[in-house]
Amino acid sequence: MLFILIMDVLNSLIIQATQDGLLQPLALQHTQHRISFYADDMVLFLRPLENDLSLIKQILDVFGHASGLQTNISKSSVTPIQCREEELAIISESLPCETKDFPCTYLGLLLSIRKPTKAELLPLIDKVADNLPGWKALLMNRAGRLGTVRVVLTAIPIYLMIALDLPKWVIKAIDKRRCGFLWKGQERANGGNCLVSWGRVCQPLQNGGLGIHNLEALGTALRIRWLWLQKTDASRPWAGLPIQVPNNAHALFNITVESIVGNGQITKFWTDRWLQGKTFAELAPNLV
Repeated sequence: MLFILIMDVLNSLIIQATQDGLLQPLALQHTQHRISFYADDMVLFLRPLENDLSLIKQILDVFGHASGLQTNISKSSVTPIQCREEELAIISESLPCETKDFPCTYLGLLLSIRKPTKAELLPLIDKVADNLPGWKALLMNRAGRLGTVRVVLTAIPIYLMIALDLPKWVIKAIDKRRCGFLWKGQERANGGNCLVSWGRVCQPLQNGGLGIHNLEALGTALRIRWLWLQKTDASRPWAGLPIQVPNNAHALFNITVESIVGNGQITKFWTDRWLQGKTFAELAPNLV
């Protein structure tokens, strides 16, 4: 708690510098936060400008002298995002630390401004395989393996899907590993080892299944959660940003949620559904 209180001071210093115009705003005007903390790690988003980089070094130095929490440059890194050559030169001169490529991974999640490639998503599948108990699985009965699939091998993809909309091929690859471990205690199992279809396994207990989460349905539910929080929780760091949600999640959200206009602050005139479940953009496309 004490660490959180101290780091909140650093956050306040950076917010004040932004409000005073000392730090240039980020490219996305709706971005509410430019700093993120997790344990003793900090991620800071800046414009690649000499004045901004110099000022942030001064802020970190002042904060370090006051709190005793000095920035370790040797353990720090810079990740340029769509920077030009001259901007990269300014960064290397101002911040003498390691430069890493973008897209990158942070807290186990892939950070990117475009759709991830297959090569970038394969490590996420390997992460599930790395958590298979290995030889210990041979000592576990099927009930023990079922518990592991429900808790461990399902928690990892859930963590990923909270932030990422995983393609179907990734979900299928993860399910193959969950299925293989459940029936054979290995990374993969052939059809003869599987006593029940995977679709039946993912049914609730009361419906004759084993209560293992259906990752595809869970992914849709998490995308709907994005839409719900966008409407109901303006304090989210990503509130106001355009979020990419599949059409099926949008459709399910629209038919299950009824919106009350109220003061209209969170109402989107053209894209929210009004008459007969349609948007004004659909009813009068020539006016858009």
